[in-house]
Amino acid sequence: MSEKSDKIRVSVTMTATYVDCLNQLVDNGLYLNRGEIILEALRLLFKGYGIEPFSVKLVEEVVDSSG
Repeated sequence: MSEKSDKIRVSVTMTATYVDCLNQLVDNGLYLNRGEIILEALRLLFKGYGIEPFSVKLVEEVVDSSG
């Protein structure tokens, strides 16, 4: 498993409509940039599925399953 500080760049292709909506959120001052919006959306998605990527429970499950 990667360290928390490790970062991997992921490229996503989306329609102009999605990009326009992201830009509106930034222009309205709700987010600093589009990347911040996408990360927040992923956090909400994970939470909706009961996945807590930075929780102790998930870390314990990964450790248990590897050993």
